[in-house]
Amino acid sequence: MKTEIIDLRNNSDEEIFKKLQEYYLDNKLIAIPTETVYGLSADASSEDAVKKIYLAKGRPSDNPLIVHFYKISQVSPIVEIDNAYVKKLIDNFWPGPMTLILALKNKNLISKSVRAGLDTLAIRMPNDNIARKILKHTKLLLAAPSANISGKPSPTKFEHVYNDLNNKIDVIIKGNDSHIGLESTVIDCTKFPFVVARPGSITLKDIEKLLGEGNIVYNKENNMEKPASPGMKYRHYSTNGDLIIVDEKLENILEKLRLKNNKFALITYKKYKNLLKDTPFKVKYLAEDEENIEEANKNLYNILRECDIENIEEIYILKLKETDKNKALLNRINKASSKK
Repeated sequence: MKTEIIDLRNNSDEEIFKKLQEYYLDNKLIAIPTETVYGLSADASSEDAVKKIYLAKGRPSDNPLIVHFYKISQVSPIVEIDNAYVKKLIDNFWPGPMTLILALKNKNLISKSVRAGLDTLAIRMPNDNIARKILKHTKLLLAAPSANISGKPSPTKFEHVYNDLNNKIDVIIKGNDSHIGLESTVIDCTKFPFVVARPGSITLKDIEKLLGEGNIVYNKENNMEKPASPGMKYRHYSTNGDLIIVDEKLENILEKLRLKNNKFALITYKKYKNLLKDTPFKVKYLAEDEENIEEANKNLYNILRECDIENIEEIYILKLKETDKNKALLNRINKASSKK
């Protein structure tokens, strides 16, 4: 299969969107940029198209997908949104990096494979400009997990998608780099208190400010037999080499690393540059310092992918103290290090 590349960064030609709509209706797979990560999209109502997503990614069929949409009227016939707390979330966080898991009203309007046979559906309204134009002009609901090979770091750049899926899917849309860089916050609204099933850039405290304390909690189930959301059961974000979290002072780590002779790298912060001037190994900078969570979120997957390209055998990263703001970052690091 030859993959078509379409650059939409400076192109709003209506004919292109008409062509994309035809592609979707013909069950083609199209990688699109979003503010979180690039997504591998297909018509969410087509069972044949959605099955192609699972095949292209090598994704387990019981791992549900998130459906992306342009306006609420598209999903109100499909899911239950008539809840005061759900309406508050919608009004305050959409469009944006928040996914809601909601009870299904009409199963016939959505592919069974999208929801992995569940009676719930995960939905999101992205705020990336190109993604919104595609959704608006094609007038379709799009199932779109991350546009990568399952288990590997998610793609935040066009080049990441190209490296993983060129000649495996029909189209890659060339857009800007994802400005958030981690997947959306997933909130299970079918339980009460609501549950943060996957942490993201919208934090528990952000949601508590809106809904009130006690109305939202973090997920306690790490390996659900029937996951209601992506990121809850299977291995994610893994590098080819081993990612090792080190709970020591940087000075102590450096002494040990200087004695190693295999191909390894250290992920740390720019504030330590003076300590790392003469190191004989690769150093990757996650952010300026531990307080720069947004910068670290944006850089993590790109760094992990760089390590794979450079055939790094071991990747060392300093252990961080968990906070509400960095919980999503640590979630991804911990999953990558455990290969779960």
